[in-house]
Amino acid sequence: MKPVFFFCVLLLILNWCTISSKDIVTAKDYVEIEVTDGGAIAGNVKYMGDLAVLKLNLYRDWELPDTANTTSEKLIVSKINNGLKYAVVSITDITKGKKKTTSAIHPIIDQQRNTFIPRVSAILAGTAVDILNGDEELHTIHTRTKKNRPFNLGTTYKQRISETFEYPEIIKLTCDIHKKSYAWIVVLDNPYFDLTDRNGYFEICDIPPGTYKFQVWHEELGNLEKEVSIQPKETAMIEFVYP
Repeated sequence: MKPVFFFCVLLLILNWCTISSKDIVTAKDYVEIEVTDGGAIAGNVKYMGDLAVLKLNLYRDWELPDTANTTSEKLIVSKINNGLKYAVVSITDITKGKKKTTSAIHPIIDQQRNTFIPRVSAILAGTAVDILNGDEELHTIHTRTKKNRPFNLGTTYKQRISETFEYPEIIKLTCDIHKKSYAWIVVLDNPYFDLTDRNGYFEICDIPPGTYKFQVWHEELGNLEKEVSIQPKETAMIEFVYP
């Protein structure tokens, strides 16, 4: 009876591994082509909820520690146009397009005054990220991942750690010493994405003509989706609104 049981368990494990491998292959099913007549999409992401409970973005792009803010940094909204900062806009169903390129200059996430800066980073799978300790005290860098290799490392003043994120997923980055400090790394499987600026604006270029599903991700507000048609050598304008 025991050999039969163990044989069944082995079959289940092999079957799970096969399904998982197919999922990974599907996530990478993207064909690089030369885009000669591509279009673009531009617009902004807005939050129209209660502004009274938000952190007012009075300091423009200056990043402040938690102790300098009286309300949460989860929602940073422009007083000018209700634009939402740190929202990731991406195409989720594109199968062919411009070449995937990772920059030789690594994106940087710094820990200053017990705060990760920037709070949200959007990168292409395969990109190496440099994580720094800008404080004269000990920090940790702790990732919670499902697809990428997790790590939990201590860092000292001016120490730099470089890590490559190979697979698409949304990763939370925390410090075990300073529990309120965290950031997000959004790893995407194609190069068609952008991170909104302080007024909620974004732009994605060199998109092959066609109809695509565009998605917005925000750590506090969740996802929004819209289907948009991209015309050759034209820029489509779009607005995403969180109520």
